[in-house]
Amino acid sequence: MGTAQENSGGSSVNYAAIVAAWTPEERKEKERNFVRKIDFRLLPILIVMYIMNYIDRNAVPQAKIQGLNTDIGLQGVEYNIVLSVTFIGYILMQVPSNMILSYCRPSWYLSLCMVAWGIVSGATGAVHNFGGLAACRFFLGVTEAPFFAGVAFLFSGWYTRKELGLRLGIFFCAAMLSGAFGGLFAAGISAAFQGNAIASWRWLFIIEGAATVVFACVTALVIPDWPSTTKWLTEEEKALGVIRLVEDAGAEEEDITALDAFKMAAKDHRVWLCILNQLCIQAVASLTNFLPTLVKNFGFSTINTLLLTAPPYLFTALFCLFNTWYSDKTSKRSPHMVYPSIVAIVGIVITLATTNTAARYFSLFLMLPGTYGCFQISNAWMANIAARPQKKRAIALAMNNSIGNLALVWTPYLYPDSAGPQYTTAWSVNLALTVVTILSSLGLSYVLRRDNKKLDELDASGYTLEEGASDEKNSSHHVEKHGEQVATGRSLGGATAKARYQI
Repeated sequence: MGTAQENSGGSSVNYAAIVAAWTPEERKEKERNFVRKIDFRLLPILIVMYIMNYIDRNAVPQAKIQGLNTDIGLQGVEYNIVLSVTFIGYILMQVPSNMILSYCRPSWYLSLCMVAWGIVSGATGAVHNFGGLAACRFFLGVTEAPFFAGVAFLFSGWYTRKELGLRLGIFFCAAMLSGAFGGLFAAGISAAFQGNAIASWRWLFIIEGAATVVFACVTALVIPDWPSTTKWLTEEEKALGVIRLVEDAGAEEEDITALDAFKMAAKDHRVWLCILNQLCIQAVASLTNFLPTLVKNFGFSTINTLLLTAPPYLFTALFCLFNTWYSDKTSKRSPHMVYPSIVAIVGIVITLATTNTAARYFSLFLMLPGTYGCFQISNAWMANIAARPQKKRAIALAMNNSIGNLALVWTPYLYPDSAGPQYTTAWSVNLALTVVTILSSLGLSYVLRRDNKKLDELDASGYTLEEGASDEKNSSHHVEKHGEQVATGRSLGGATAKARYQI
């Protein structure tokens, strides 16, 4: 991603010296313009890609109410199995994918993945039995897996900690918009192809897959890679892009291997606490896989059901923007996990207490923002916890998403058709998991407060991790006492960083 000194065109460019020559006022103005430029070039293209990613992945619940189950003869829990195998492929590929991504160009890698999932999505329109559908959904999970974790990693190579949460929130709003417009699009397809020789749900997959492949062909030319390698940045902008990240999280360790970075992430208890949050959130948020079915239980027609799924998603998108913006503004993470979770609990209790149509529909406006509002807080938190080395951050973000998605393998079985419309077991499990989210967020906040205090003690004693590397015999005990590793992947970047964990 870049260091303070780079080679450009065969000559050495001292990025630190370029930035140091500016006055504070010049630096502030240049940084504002730089972030605005990156927002304009990076966010729109990735948002459109994510909308297509999410629409393709969530087409099956919409196809179900258009006759998918009947047409290909799904019986018993076969529909639930179809949803599960999607996320088995999704989970298996995320960590290996980000390990690969740390060695190659994100622009080409993400674009090729998009072509692949578009082809698989379109092919789903040709299935005729359970086996064909399950195979397509498994490979859809495999081909879609690199995208979300890869984008989170890419963002962390452009934005500082105080900027990351909001950008992830803006990006994630694409999922909410795709949930809304995906329902509207599915309603349009259902109406347009009603009575057609080819079932409307088949056209849904075919059209969505074809659009994805066409759009993927242009993305490789638009997506930037890293600050030091992006051709449309000036040397000053490259310098600023690199140096501000070094200042924010510390200098990069270039010689670390992906395997060593994986071991660092796997041994970090803070990483696992963050993953526990994500696992619980993902489990509760899986209700969106059954949202069309849940709304259809209200007794409306297919088209009206699809239309009624849109408003909760739109409201959730607005809340996600607010929650991530305010989290960045305050540099706090745990409150923005806890408060939405409390709101989600209220919605779950309403759903458990009554089958009244109006009350249950209102509860969706509490449960969706209460769960989805936490997603990007969790990822921004992970990017801070595992900020350095770069490869550790890539792997930790992938672990957060892949292990979190394990919930989506078993949660489909909480919503069998025979349990409707109450789904008492599902909502009881969701209630318990939301409580765990609150407790684990508070627990992680406590651990990070304690670690920040230890880092303050290290600073107060005049100790640096660089000294630990050069005088390990005298210093390693002092560092271990404070819970840090000697010159090996300190989460916030080693000796040059004064950053602290966000709580």
